[in-house]
Amino acid sequence: MKKSLSFISLSIILAFGLSCTRLKKPEATERRQEWILSMNDSIARYKAQADSATDALALLRERIAAMMPEFEHVSNPREVEGYFIFNGWKSRYPLSSTEVVARISEAEGFELIAALEGGVFNQIKVSAGGRSATSAVVPHDQALNYRAGNLNTVCFTGPQADSIGALIADADKDVQVAYLGGAKPRSLSLRPDARRMIAATWNLYAAQKESHRLEKMLPLLSRKVDLCRRMLNDNDSTK
Repeated sequence: MKKSLSFISLSIILAFGLSCTRLKKPEATERRQEWILSMNDSIARYKAQADSATDALALLRERIAAMMPEFEHVSNPREVEGYFIFNGWKSRYPLSSTEVVARISEAEGFELIAALEGGVFNQIKVSAGGRSATSAVVPHDQALNYRAGNLNTVCFTGPQADSIGALIADADKDVQVAYLGGAKPRSLSLRPDARRMIAATWNLYAAQKESHRLEKMLPLLSRKVDLCRRMLNDNDSTK
């Protein structure tokens, strides 16, 4: 009787095991198909992103080419490197009175230069249309913050200067500049021609910056597509 029971139990176990095997195999196949679909979706998504980036890059390059004639390159032996400045402003720079200008370095960095006559400062705050942006503090060091006679000139760069450039480029009128860090805060209302030159400089810089971002993105997307395809091929070869 015990042998019969043991035989029946073994039969049940074997039958259960076979049924599990039959269940697991379709499940594994289904999972594999889902993975293949997911990889193909990823390939399609990365290719679509690459196509979009390629189109955007082509438009940006056309835009940059159209803007470049509005700027002239200046190489001053008294400065470490040359720069690009909006047409008509070469003769007005370096600044000799209270004013704000922008230029693009040879490394394609945005530089905002502010000068204050009869006072000192190390920071500026720009306000327009109910919004404002403030530069970083640049300590007096006779390099980026230097004084000559009655004029204090400061060069602002980096993300905070970028924010000021974007704000001015987006402003229609009434751009106010506050000179901070001195014993007595001073202010300036940007003239229309100064607003135009800073806006034009910012727009060229922003286009160049975005084009470089897209140029870096395209190889990355291509590598992602290749990786997905390689994973699919490796999976096929192990079947």
